[in-house]
Amino acid sequence: MKRVGLVMLVTLGACSAPEPIPDFRYYRLASVEQAAPLPAPLLDRPLVIEPLRADGVHGERPILYATDPDSLKISQYHYQLWNDPPPTMIQRRLIDHFNAIGAASLVTDRLGSRVSAYRLRGVVYRFERVMSEGAPAEAVVAVRLRIDQDGEDLPYLTLDRMVRVPVTGQRVEDAAVALSEGVDRIAAELVAALKARRSEG
Repeated sequence: MKRVGLVMLVTLGACSAPEPIPDFRYYRLASVEQAAPLPAPLLDRPLVIEPLRADGVHGERPILYATDPDSLKISQYHYQLWNDPPPTMIQRRLIDHFNAIGAASLVTDRLGSRVSAYRLRGVVYRFERVMSEGAPAEAVVAVRLRIDQDGEDLPYLTLDRMVRVPVTGQRVEDAAVALSEGVDRIAAELVAALKARRSEG
């Protein structure tokens, strides 16, 4: 009788052993590559890059992936998170880029309404890794951006872009690097659009 009780105790102890808890992993965008400064600012007033918006899961920290090219079904990686929500990371990256190239005398995330400035606002509507069957994996970044000039009713510039960047490996880190490049490509397109707008007068 004592032997049976001992076996039952050992069995219950084994069943109640806790399962190991997976580690959360946090990711940042890759470091910004140093861009060459512009010969002259593109804007004659400060540029305020305001917090970007995102709907639904694109505004949350879990890293997203899809298994179809149009991302009709989006899933979240378990325990794989961005350090900050994607709209915040993209906003900061744009500020760093436009400061580095000298796009305006001042590039910041906030400025009082009494100071006349250009103000960039926007929406992030895709920011995920896409792994379609039979196709190379890619990172997809899509945004709608608008720059307004204080005192003007019409937008100074609008940009609606989606870029696809190949993901060179299987790790989540590889997707983070590709998504970083996607943001940089959009920043470069925004600079090109500002140059074209300036040449129009």
